[in-house]
Amino acid sequence: MKMKIAITMRHLFLMLYVSLFIGVLAGILVKLFLHPHVHFWWEEIPAFGAIYGFVGCVIIIVVSKALGHHWLQKEEDYYEKH
Repeated sequence: MKMKIAITMRHLFLMLYVSLFIGVLAGILVKLFLHPHVHFWWEEIPAFGAIYGFVGCVIIIVVSKALGHHWLQKEEDYYEKH
């Protein structure tokens, strides 16, 4: 006799929240008890990785928008001129 397991959205969200909670808790416990060795002084700044990632994403977006506007996009009558 086969038993069907129905996974609903409620179960999926519950699994998501539980896994997020476990991940955050594990990160906090590592910071509190293991004291990871850092190689550079800026790695000791709280939330450095998050700030670095955010600034990097903003730079990628700004550069790609500028590249698109100034190099990739052509004028409306580009093909009529040539």
